[in-house]
Amino acid sequence: MDEKLLEECVDYFKNNPGFKRAFKKIEEKYKSLGVLGGTINLVNLSDFEKDAFTGFFKKNYYKKEASIKVENFVKALGDTKFSGVDFKIVLEKYFNHKFYSKKEEKTQYDEKRYLFYKGIMDELHASRGKQWLSIILESDGSGTRFINQKYHEDRENLKYNLKAVCRAVDIISFNRDNLIRLAVLASRVTKNPHFFDNDKDAGKLLVFAIIFFKKVPYPKNAEGLSELMYSAGIIRDEVSNYTLCSGMLAYSEKNEIHRGWQGFYNSGEPIQVSLFNISRTTRIVSPCKKVYVFENPTVFTEILNRTLEIKPSLMCTFGNFKLASLILMDKLVESGALIYYSGDMDPEGIIMADKLNLRYGKKLILWRYDIEDYKNIISDVELGEMRIKKLQLVESPKLKKICETIINYKRAAYQELLIDKYEEDIRKAEILFKDLK
Repeated sequence: MDEKLLEECVDYFKNNPGFKRAFKKIEEKYKSLGVLGGTINLVNLSDFEKDAFTGFFKKNYYKKEASIKVENFVKALGDTKFSGVDFKIVLEKYFNHKFYSKKEEKTQYDEKRYLFYKGIMDELHASRGKQWLSIILESDGSGTRFINQKYHEDRENLKYNLKAVCRAVDIISFNRDNLIRLAVLASRVTKNPHFFDNDKDAGKLLVFAIIFFKKVPYPKNAEGLSELMYSAGIIRDEVSNYTLCSGMLAYSEKNEIHRGWQGFYNSGEPIQVSLFNISRTTRIVSPCKKVYVFENPTVFTEILNRTLEIKPSLMCTFGNFKLASLILMDKLVESGALIYYSGDMDPEGIIMADKLNLRYGKKLILWRYDIEDYKNIISDVELGEMRIKKLQLVESPKLKKICETIINYKRAAYQELLIDKYEEDIRKAEILFKDLK
């Protein structure tokens, strides 16, 4: 093919704006069909298009729309001085890129993607991280969509992040009794303590890797994320994540009672313990085998003051459960304690009670959630429809009746008015415990 004639042909079409829209349509047809074929439809023809088509096809196109077979472009080109020029090559030079069908593009995309990830896999040793990456890339599992998104955005950054996550997964213990701080993990892998922060791509990828091995869904909130990380042996925020308790004893690795916990127990004072404090214990026990857990700090403090001489095991969650509260209750249950939980009887309080009941099952007593208790302390605070609808999320059969009652009365009930009943229950339980001893 005459290269000079080809270039002249391309220049001809490039200098004639009337062909621009038609050629774009032809390219779309090629992608769809894989060949130069089909028919293109153009509406609202411009004056440039009318002149171009009329001159090229030697036919009247001075109308509003046109329907033209692609093969007619090839035939018309053959009737010009450009006869013998390959129309496909003309189009490729016109657009300055090769023409590929969607099928061809998909094949090329898959091959490039395969080679990209194979390059990463070849750099990894046989390991837990390599296992995760190989399986996740061959399936449509959790994290695959996120990885594909980042593949299109910045492949080199994705490559670095994936290799870092694979190294991190090989370091962590997946055991809450063998912990590493998130910042320390990030520093060890990349020398950047913030590399795996949850707002970073690498942080999200690390979470996807962990949920793959733990076989759990992606966490819905910050506390869920902290708990997931902790279960994998990672502490995100060990100092500001705390809970309040009293009347408990903790043991160190040498199976000795922790002096700090012992001191607070002896004095009857509450102790604010962080995730750091809890992680340094091997077990935490309730001497009376019962732990009374309150949502409200005012109720906790009042009950503590009223029962100082008997030292019951008390705990305050401050509303929504921080990871420190959950891990403390886990350890107490593991040591044989029974959890008595009581909170406000409004939609939010009931949902929290439901979560604990689902978590601990028979190891948890829903304390003072009877209809009689609700009616005795019902307030004047009206519950809007949006809040009432939240009760539909409650799963525990034990809470269904109180949910129905709240829906019926449309009023909240707060646990401050149950303080006398709480004290009475605790003292009765203490007398029974002493009799059993």
